[in-house]
Parts: sequence; structure tokens; C-alpha cells
Amino acid sequence: MTEALLLRLALLLYLTGTVCGGLSLVNPGDAMRRATSFSLAAGFLLQGAAIIARSFEVGTIAVASLADQGALFACLLVGVYLLAQFRYRLAVLGAMVGPIGFVGALVALVAHGGAQDVPQVLKSPWLPVHVTLAFLGNAAFALAFLVSLVYLWQEKQLKSHSVGRMMRRMPPLETLDNVNFKFLGWGFVLLTMSIVSGVLWAELSFGRMWSWEPRTLWTTIIWILYAVLLHGRVTVGWGGRRAAALTIVGFFVLFVAFIGVNVLAPGRHAESFG
Repeated sequence: MTEALLLRLALLLYLTGTVCGGLSLVNPGDAMRRATSFSLAAGFLLQGAAIIARSFEVGTIAVASLADQGALFACLLVGVYLLAQFRYRLAVLGAMVGPIGFVGALVALVAHGGAQDVPQVLKSPWLPVHVTLAFLGNAAFALAFLVSLVYLWQEKQLKSHSVGRMMRRMPPLETLDNVNFKFLGWGFVLLTMSIVSGVLWAELSFGRMWSWEPRTLWTTIIWILYAVLLHGRVTVGWGGRRAAALTIVGFFVLFVAFIGVNVLAPGRHAESFG
């Protein structure tokens, strides 16, 4: 089964999961929720298989282009969401995660061709560890961002007394706030681990733990932003609307920094991985 075929099947399954996720908000039921989870899980496995096949082609994890990075991020986002579903019923997120997985697979399919290789010096066992931790952290932050959007929308509907059928099927605000905190916590832990692995890798490969380039600087800024947000939640009691708004701001900075570094300010990271 070729990589292109795997991606086409993943596209179909992500689209199915998106439709089922939307329908589950209108007509809730275990059957529709199971259909959403099954479709997204199958799409995740197929896209993951395509990424693995592409990685075998280059001899390491396939992240040499922006398209490869987008595909990996979308795939891991779906995977983290599916894990969260074991504990929290977040059908509303299924309808939001599905399109992201679809776009990630579509970008990979459109950019399909000869896999872009990475420099030989970077073909190290540290590369998949560092990249996977970083992208898992970004996926957790993205889910916190989506939860925050739902929180603010639901709060606005409640304040305006616009409680329709869909609103009655949404998780309570308290649950959304708690899920937001959990995603932020896991994202921060994974981001920290990715930084530590990157520092160790840089020391072993290049003889220095730090380089003054845009990616490392922006990663440090993002780490500080999320550290302040989590500190505020734990010690000051930030929660609810404030936490949701700050989560949205934090992810916006992360997203702009990621795109900006890859497109406008290439350094060692960007030259090698995008």
C-alpha cells in the first residue's frame, strides 16, 4: 500500500470523523460518538503509517519540509485527542480536530513526492525523540486552545441566555476549564522535555548546549509564557475566562513563531527542518 493511497484513505476517514462529530452534537448518542472515534482513529493510524513509510525513505523521522511538519503535527493532534477521549467526552472537539487532521493529510498528499533528506549530521537517535516530544507538546497546547475557544463561546451563549439543543450537549464550563488545565500541564511537561533533549543533543553533536538563533529564542519565550500561565492557574487562581483567553494568546504566539521561524527567519533548525 503506497504512501499516497494511505493518505487518501486517511483523508476519507478524517472527513467521515468530522461529519460524525458534527452530527453527534445535533443528535447525540453512543453510536455516533463511536463512529467519530473509530473514523478518527483509523485516519490517525493510516496517516501515521504514511509518515512512517516516508521516514523509512529518508532514514529518520520525516520533518525536513513544512508540509511534513504539518502532517506530523496534525497526526499527533488527532492521537492526543483520542487519548483524551478515554477520560473526557469531548465530542465537540472531534468536530474540530477532524478538519485539522484532514488538512494535515491533504497538505502531505499535495506535497507528495521525493522525500526531502536531512543533513547527515542530524541523523541521530536524538532527532525523533526531540521532534516527537516538541510536536506532542504543541498538539497538547493546540487542544487547550480549542477547548478555550469552546469555553468562551459557551460562556457567551449562557450569558445571553441562548441555550439551545446544542448547548445542552456541551460539557459543563467547569469540565472545560479542568480539561484546559490538564492539556496545558501535559503540553508544558512535553515542551520542557523537548528542550532538555535538544540541549543534550546539541551538546553531544555540536559541543555547545545553546545557540542564539530564532527557533531556540522563540521556544524559550513560549516556555516562559506557558510557565507564567500555569503558575497563575496554580498559585493565583487564574481560571475560567481569563485562563481561556491567555491560552488562546499563548497558542497564537506559538503558531506565529513556528510559521515565522520557518518562513522568515531560518536558522540551523529551519535550514534543516523546513
